[in-house]
Amino acid sequence: MTAKTASPAFPKFDLEGWVALHKANLETAVAAQKIIFDLWQTIAKRQVELAKESFARFDGFVKGFDAKKQPKEYVEDAKAVLEKAMADAKETLDLGMKAQAEVVDLLIKRATANLDEVKALAA
Repeated sequence: MTAKTASPAFPKFDLEGWVALHKANLETAVAAQKIIFDLWQTIAKRQVELAKESFARFDGFVKGFDAKKQPKEYVEDAKAVLEKAMADAKETLDLGMKAQAEVVDLLIKRATANLDEVKALAA
């Protein structure tokens, strides 16, 4: 009596699908890095502009300084400088938040696509 043994059934492996999944992951990572790189490049350019403005403002302050003026007369100048610094900080923060939101959105979309693609590969 010979018993016929069934061969174990191995699931099919979709190599092309697996490679496509990882290629899409790499493309998403590159896109996220580009967003961050562009952010840092924009911030660096903006910081150079702000430094130039600050040096010009300081130069004007030094040239226009009058020792006879009372300190309270410079309060408006100091207030304007502080308001400008706060606006610049807010602008930089807003740029960062926007870039972060773009990266998170990109990664969430890719993670969702990964789940769908892995399900398809497993089927």
